[in-house]
Amino acid sequence: MGLNTDNVGRNHPCPCGSGNKYKNCHLGKEEDGDAGANAVQSDSRVAVAIAVAGAILGVVLGATQGVDIGVGIGGGVVLAVGAWVVFRNPPPPRAGGSDPAAINFGGS
Repeated sequence: MGLNTDNVGRNHPCPCGSGNKYKNCHLGKEEDGDAGANAVQSDSRVAVAIAVAGAILGVVLGATQGVDIGVGIGGGVVLAVGAWVVFRNPPPPRAGGSDPAAINFGGS
């Protein structure tokens, strides 16, 4: 399911709702959606790898330096990765919103 770009001029707003001109947003980009899916899959693999490394580091430090240090380090890394996963790709602003900082969370 791609964007309908049949009647969109280069200088018109992009139909994705980003607020950017079409020429600066989606003109000339892949329309099949596979590139976006591969990027998300790659980001997920990186996030899982960092979380696993943080958990292993926490276990090692817990065994050598004390449980409280291991739990603190491992938990901190896992929380940081979780925050990165949640906040790395915020939704675009509303297309017709009066507030320029309005974020579209799917509501009307």
